[in-house]
Amino acid sequence: MEMMKAILFGIILSLTVGPIAILVLNNGMHHGYMAAVRSAAGAALADYCYALVSFVTGSLLISNLDQYHYQIILLSSWVLIFMGFYMMFNAMKNTKLLARVHRPTKKLGFRSAFYLTLANPIAIIALSAFIGHSTEQVDLSFAMQLAWAVFVGSLIIQCLLALSGFAFKDDDSITFPFYLQLLGGLLICLFGVNNFIELAG
Repeated sequence: MEMMKAILFGIILSLTVGPIAILVLNNGMHHGYMAAVRSAAGAALADYCYALVSFVTGSLLISNLDQYHYQIILLSSWVLIFMGFYMMFNAMKNTKLLARVHRPTKKLGFRSAFYLTLANPIAIIALSAFIGHSTEQVDLSFAMQLAWAVFVGSLIIQCLLALSGFAFKDDDSITFPFYLQLLGGLLICLFGVNNFIELAG
């Protein structure tokens, strides 16, 4: 169950319409599908690195602070709800980025997407909250498996963005990422709310 949640969380987290999503879309539009897929893989790998750091660190903290597990889950739930609202707020702001997606830019590949994604530490906050809200015992091995699941989820969305950029290169406007980010923000909020329900039960 936790593995499926991690894949879903990786998918949701990648719905954010930021510079990386625009980079992948732009590569698909102007430099072809394979160039876009390389940048998508770089972004997904960066998400994996953040997930690995968050989950391994989180598992060590949770195991050493077992008496505060209830409080950790409670705090993590509030962080997830805040992150969800933050994503929805950013969806409004990032419509300006989508308006510029058709402007040709320099082709940026695997390494550029990887480093640019690492430069945005917001993901590590959300990932840390995700592992903190886990109601199951998380050991080091399981934390690494969860990080891999996040990578799979992230890669799915990044590759879909690459394909979308290539498929809609002749379209005058692309608006679907805006709605996907609103949905992603709502789902992250529901992750947090679900934990309140589990704690109350």
